[in-house]
Amino acid sequence: MKGLSLIYHFQSSQNQNEDFRPARYKIVYFFNESGMVPSRMVQELLKSFPDSDSIDKSFLSLDELKDFALRVSLELGSEEVRLISVQDYNIAIDGAKDVGSFQQSFYKFGEIYSSEPSGKKKGFFGKLFNS
Repeated sequence: MKGLSLIYHFQSSQNQNEDFRPARYKIVYFFNESGMVPSRMVQELLKSFPDSDSIDKSFLSLDELKDFALRVSLELGSEEVRLISVQDYNIAIDGAKDVGSFQQSFYKFGEIYSSEPSGKKKGFFGKLFNS
């Protein structure tokens, strides 16, 4: 399975001891066909996302998590990144009959985003104005 895969967990808001903690999207696993994305890279890139929690590796919105995953994907030169929730990942594991069907579940249950730089693929206007 080419590209990056990110498994995340949604944590609902908490209110304990008068400390309010808003709902967050936490990175559980972030990997590609070679293994886990280097932790140092993740920590370094988290600094450019002000609403992220670098200790917890979490974000306030799914859009921020997606933007972060795309940034890592570009840094690693990966063409796509797949985001899948822990719940959907567990469904995929339960329903997988073999490795192929397990890999297909990332496409079935997850969200896939292309991380190709805009200059790499030219559309009609790109071809017209940047000949």
